[in-house]
Amino acid sequence: MLFFNKRKPIERILYKLFSCEISEQDAEQIIGILRYKKLYPLHKQQPSQTFASFLKEFWDWENSPYIKERLIHKHGIHKMYVKRCYGAIQNYWIPCFGEQILLEDVKRKEIQDFVLSFMRRTSPASAQARNDIIRSGTIALRWAFRNGLISSDLASGLTYYTGDQPDIPILSEDIVKELFARPWKHKKAMVANKLAMLTGLRSGEIQALRGCDIGQDCIFVRHSWTRLDGLKPPKNGSTRIVYVPFKELLEELRAMANGEENFVFHVKSPFCPIDAKCFLRELRHELQKMGVENKIVENIHFHSWRHYFTAHMKTSGKLEQHLLQRMTGHKSFSMMEYYSNHVLAQDADIIKNAMQSVFSPLVT
Repeated sequence: MLFFNKRKPIERILYKLFSCEISEQDAEQIIGILRYKKLYPLHKQQPSQTFASFLKEFWDWENSPYIKERLIHKHGIHKMYVKRCYGAIQNYWIPCFGEQILLEDVKRKEIQDFVLSFMRRTSPASAQARNDIIRSGTIALRWAFRNGLISSDLASGLTYYTGDQPDIPILSEDIVKELFARPWKHKKAMVANKLAMLTGLRSGEIQALRGCDIGQDCIFVRHSWTRLDGLKPPKNGSTRIVYVPFKELLEELRAMANGEENFVFHVKSPFCPIDAKCFLRELRHELQKMGVENKIVENIHFHSWRHYFTAHMKTSGKLEQHLLQRMTGHKSFSMMEYYSNHVLAQDADIIKNAMQSVFSPLVT
């Protein structure tokens, strides 16, 4: 009896329940009490999710709760970016962690070992490419921690790779002058390259241009274009005005569009732009015909024009940094805070005069 009295109350109740006779009416009363305490029926525990299935769902455009959150709050996320991240999960994360390990069983040491494994890899070689692959998983892990799926932030404090940015070659002024003085086999590719040289526009921004974006002395950069997303906001999420003090070029762009809603750089359908690969392919083809050194031809990129524009405008000393930044669309938090978004009339004149001075010898 002394042993029985030392038991906890619930143990005494369970013992009595086991040892005494119980009628159906008694059982109903017991079940009623359990229902009242919300202990019956028992909730079935959800099966644990594997790390691999979590990562794949996280970067699934149709089913990812993370992507839905981003879209609801109008935070920039695009299908091409999601596709790259999904590819990184398939090609790097899952082969390393396997299909069976549970999300809740992943250890921080394993994440650190995954990061360090890129020191032994020869591909990808660039620090940025390695970090992009790593972040495709760590973004998902941070979200899992914030939403209570894991008990600790496994991605906190990780060390990422650093390295020199790859050299982006730019052409000499003599080559550029000859390049645009000669007739190209593909005229629209020539105009796209000239426009990039004169404005620093990105290839997706050039693809996205429509007739309604061509102003009297400027271009309104309202969109960018990717094959999966179609029209989307420009990089950094904000539109901008790019001044073009070359009326003949603007008239040519309007004529190529031949309609407000038509794309400027279209081929068959006016509602679908040309593939941006054409711009680079034709540029390299024309440089080869000019006899430019093979090493330059092989390493040149369409994005080189953006570097060309920025470098020449900066070294000319004719444009202050904040005005050049407004033209190119490069943004940092401090610059956004310091400078206003409106364009003053005198700023427009300064920009156009600087562009005339720097680029007129190359296009006349």
